[in-house]
Amino acid sequence: MASVSAPLTRRIADFAVIFGLVLLASALYGALVLTLMDLGWWLGHLFEVVGIAVVGASAAYDLRRGRRSRPLACDLRAVEIVASEEAFLGARVRALMLTLAAKDTSTEEHTRRVAALAVEMGERLGLSACRRRSLAIGGLLHDMGKLSVPDAILQKPGPLDDDEFAQIKLHTQRDRELLSELGGFDEAVQRLVLDHHERLDGRGYPRGLEAGDLDLETRILALCDVYDALVSPRVYRPAWTMDEALALIRSEAGTAFDPQCVDALFEILGQNVASFPARRATNRPASTG
Repeated sequence: MASVSAPLTRRIADFAVIFGLVLLASALYGALVLTLMDLGWWLGHLFEVVGIAVVGASAAYDLRRGRRSRPLACDLRAVEIVASEEAFLGARVRALMLTLAAKDTSTEEHTRRVAALAVEMGERLGLSACRRRSLAIGGLLHDMGKLSVPDAILQKPGPLDDDEFAQIKLHTQRDRELLSELGGFDEAVQRLVLDHHERLDGRGYPRGLEAGDLDLETRILALCDVYDALVSPRVYRPAWTMDEALALIRSEAGTAFDPQCVDALFEILGQNVASFPARRATNRPASTG
């Protein structure tokens, strides 16, 4: 319960704004209709002064803490949904996440960023709170199968040969097997960890699924995984710039990635999709992260 209630307590400033606006609205009748001989006129002006003070105090609090008030009419932020879901994963899963962090810090950090971006994209595309929670869990756990990949392959600074890349590709199946052994994960989450490297054109892995077999959550997670892998440094290459990553993603919209997901990603990042020229991928797959 604490993991959910704690973020809510940080919305006090927003609730204060609502209260102040209610006072200001209540003051309108007395100020506009009544005269100074009426008690309501004085009460209206009192409400007006108090309302202005409350709204002003909230604004001053925001300036002092250096951040904006929380949105008044939306769910918890994506990062908070991810944090709350992570808190309820259970001790065994958290222990595995710590093991993954010790094995490969970049992968463990990558999973949190992917989960948060996927939840934000899911909200933008109108997914329900339940489906966004599944996205959060799937994002957090989608690379857990890399615990079975030898360190020499994960940390190899040069190109992978075919056998090594085949080992990497097994991580999605190992991930689903691990979740099945742990128990407690619904089919939606298990499908996300298994299929997050599938493509619309059927050239993904492990099952070579095509567009008709991929639900929206899988399409979202697949795109978020690739984007974060591109803009993050890897042992075999430096991080791409955002422009380079978005150019590649735009070039593969409709073939690898769902166009509506691509549009949502550009909107989240504040970019205009039409302004990006296409860029071809490098020889090594960018999405092995």
